[in-house]
Amino acid sequence: MERQVINPDSLGEAVGPFSRAVRIGNVLYIAGTSALSHLSGDIDERPLPDSIEEQTRLTFENLGKVMDAAGGRLSDIFKVVVLFKNRNDYRSINAVREKFFPQRDLISTSFLAELIRDDMLIEVEATALLP
Repeated sequence: MERQVINPDSLGEAVGPFSRAVRIGNVLYIAGTSALSHLSGDIDERPLPDSIEEQTRLTFENLGKVMDAAGGRLSDIFKVVVLFKNRNDYRSINAVREKFFPQRDLISTSFLAELIRDDMLIEVEATALLP
């Protein structure tokens, strides 16, 4: 199967030698996405909101930008892997996530993680089935 690389113009350049997403057949694999993904410039100089709610909202909006560029919708996502820094943020993350995925028709795995910046609180990887 052919591999199609997706790097939306609506997002900044990736912070490493990777693409935002790769489509193989009808499956879209989306790289770790955060509240920084829509910004350009040095990773350490990109402004980041302080709150987990705002970082989570921006993260899912950025996932939506990848889905748009690939010809899909957030509702096409069937799996997410959520990496977050603070155990106490789990409920806040889920409250924001439910606004983006109200049907709850996806699977999810969550990990506590040390992320690329000290003030980065969440990163999400996703997999989608495109039409």
